[in-house]
Amino acid sequence: MKLTKTMLVAALVACSLFVCSTAVLAQADAPAGGAAAPGGAGGGARGPMTSDGLIKRFQTSLGETNKLTDDEITKVKPVLDDMIKKQADLRADTTIAQADKRTKRTAITTEASDALKAIVTADQFKVIQPLLQRGGGRRGGGNGGGTPPPAAPPQT
Repeated sequence: MKLTKTMLVAALVACSLFVCSTAVLAQADAPAGGAAAPGGAGGGARGPMTSDGLIKRFQTSLGETNKLTDDEITKVKPVLDDMIKKQADLRADTTIAQADKRTKRTAITTEASDALKAIVTADQFKVIQPLLQRGGGRRGGGNGGGTPPPAAPPQT
């Protein structure tokens, strides 16, 4: 069967419409928090970071035997709310240079980290601190997102 240019163009248009509509439907069916950010703990395109989302992320990472108590959660939540508000204000401030923003963001995270360290147990803090440093897992870092860096090659 011989294909004419018109039939070939029509087939390409039909295929591209199908592919585009599938992508749109897949996005419409996606959960609001995004699959990579359970509980809405992520940020950026997945939506704003929330203290509830971070707490859920903490609880998941802590496991069943090391979860935050209700008392700890009531103390942790205001610390996270304050950190999130300060970071949002910093992102919204267009008068600050990027290098200064990084420094201030680090200071905000360190302040929250110190406050959390006084609230939770040492074992809980070991799990929570890396999540807090990465912004609830939004940025995986330069080594593949939370995996340990590769071992150094043996010395000869």
